[in-house]
Amino acid sequence: MDFINNYKLIEKDGEYTLIIYLDKMHEEFADEFGNADEKKKTQLIDSIQDYINKNFPKLKINLCKIMLGTMLVATVPLVNNINVKAADTSTYKVVSGDTLWKLSQRFGTSINSIKSLNNLTSDTIYVNQDLLVPSTNNATTHKVVSGDTLYKIAKTYGTSIDNLKNINNLSSDMIYVGQTLKVQKSTKESVEEVPTKYKVSIGDTLWGISNRYNISVSTIKELNNLNSDLIYPGQILLLKGTTTSTKPSVSYVSHKVESGENIWTISIKYGIPQSELMEVNGFNENTQLSIGQYIKIPVHNIPIKETVSAKNGEYLDWWSEAQYVFPINKVAKVTDYHTGKSFNIKRTIGANHADCEPLTATDTAIAKSIWGGYSWKVRPIIVEVDGRKLAASMSFMPHSIQNITNNNFDGHFDIHFANSTRHKDGLVDMDHQREIKISAGITKI
Repeated sequence: MDFINNYKLIEKDGEYTLIIYLDKMHEEFADEFGNADEKKKTQLIDSIQDYINKNFPKLKINLCKIMLGTMLVATVPLVNNINVKAADTSTYKVVSGDTLWKLSQRFGTSINSIKSLNNLTSDTIYVNQDLLVPSTNNATTHKVVSGDTLYKIAKTYGTSIDNLKNINNLSSDMIYVGQTLKVQKSTKESVEEVPTKYKVSIGDTLWGISNRYNISVSTIKELNNLNSDLIYPGQILLLKGTTTSTKPSVSYVSHKVESGENIWTISIKYGIPQSELMEVNGFNENTQLSIGQYIKIPVHNIPIKETVSAKNGEYLDWWSEAQYVFPINKVAKVTDYHTGKSFNIKRTIGANHADCEPLTATDTAIAKSIWGGYSWKVRPIIVEVDGRKLAASMSFMPHSIQNITNNNFDGHFDIHFANSTRHKDGLVDMDHQREIKISAGITKI
């Protein structure tokens, strides 16, 4: 599904339409699809369905529209990608300490589902009570890969962090690459409908409420102006409302050092600065890693920010946001803000800002047509990476280190984001910052 570079989801009455936008690079694909036989069209529809099931497992997407500019290429009807088949049931005997919430997490279902199966009119259950619950034939395993966190895995399989920790006997949120985890995939929505307000009960915690309704603790605290995690029975909490929280967060995983790895290669593998990896592990320039050694890896979650318009990009701070969304070795598409011309690049190095190179000689030629040759002149651009559009500024003068050798570009060029600095003096370049604000829509042209 490499043609899905830009998309939009439109919701109506709990159902979604996925709109896929093709660019001029995909005109041939659009023509082929229009003239394809039924077998090829069926294959495409199956591919779109698989993409949706993988990336939007909890959304009810019934229609996909493929657009080339303003032209509708195809309308693809889809089946509901949420698995709503009734699960086989088994009997469970309630033990001391059980609650409907704990059972819903254990069996990968919802409280309402258990109540419906057992004709319960309240959340009250008692020791030795026999309850019908979904069978655990939905169990599977997941092998931890680079970038995984318990939160990410729980979201992928429609379960909770607590459930993952319980069935794997984990005492912390720490996991490591290559680790095999047992997972219970949810056969129904594992979170309940989010109420506007929630009345705190005895035993409730912010963590438990956040897992129950799939809302982050930080969001609940911001909605209710809480300065700590302390809540009390009878307290009314807002769970819906407008929050402007776009604060990045950091979690951690473990990495087992393999033969040939060093601090630099591991930092590149996980898309984090080498200096940060050294700091969180207490390393210095003389540290030598050992095969089999476990080291701590920070994983940065950078929330998506709203943009002024479809033409503008997210205004991300370089130090706390942009460098993690666009790490070293990441390939991206650059679109010149004024002309709309696009070319592909790769970030090959850079700490104070992104040092990048054209991916191919063709990309170099397109960039030269925009800048009128090689130039230190700065221009507002949009960097598209992993489906996100970021506001940035760029000059196109080859200099210093070169990593890509067949792109007709001798060196690298500079891309700046909000608050990034120059390598030569560590100062913010105000010309770049002006152009970044234009591409973000903060400053009008």
